[in-house]
Amino acid sequence: MPLALLTGWFLAQQLRSIALLLGAAMVLSGIVLAALEQQVVRVVTVNGRAAAQFADAHPGTPVLGPLTAQRQSTLERLLRGSLDSGSDIRPWADLSGVTPGEGSAGDVVAYLVDDPQMRIWPDASKEVPLSERLRRCLVPLGPLERGDLGLGRPVVAALRDVLSVLPAPYAAVTLRATDSVWQVSPAQVYAVTRECAREAQGNSASRSPPPANHTGQGA
Repeated sequence: MPLALLTGWFLAQQLRSIALLLGAAMVLSGIVLAALEQQVVRVVTVNGRAAAQFADAHPGTPVLGPLTAQRQSTLERLLRGSLDSGSDIRPWADLSGVTPGEGSAGDVVAYLVDDPQMRIWPDASKEVPLSERLRRCLVPLGPLERGDLGLGRPVVAALRDVLSVLPAPYAAVTLRATDSVWQVSPAQVYAVTRECAREAQGNSASRSPPPANHTGQGA
């Protein structure tokens, strides 16, 4: 607040034309910064809403996904006024808890959403990655449709157009700095077959510590 008062006082001391020019520059820079901030949020969460909609469309089948998708799934449900968490996206770690049941090995028993946009989120390192062995048994179904990236998208596009006319070394550096808020990869959906779910359970059991040997106690 004091900074805003000082800025207003400074503008009041200037000629009207200069004050208007400085005021317009401040407003324009504020719009650009707001657009960049919006894109920072949107590029991380854009696939989460699509994943939540996918989970809603498959209420009888567990859908597993990263932390961003889990949180957005819960948020979307609460905004609808529902307290039923049965269709919420679950953590990847829950794959080992999916019950395969009886039937054909190729039957789909769950879905898994892989969101590449998670990589630019600080909490991404907290996610336990899937093993390569489990990834190999997943059946790719294709990408989810990307959601709306908001009104900040054209502002970022215009900013990148301006940066691209800089001398090549500077343009490359500045454009690379905005890549994280510009390049968006769609989330990929995979089917978890009954055979894959059994493999996940076996993989989880193999990582469990062996039971303690109490032989000889009380002797």
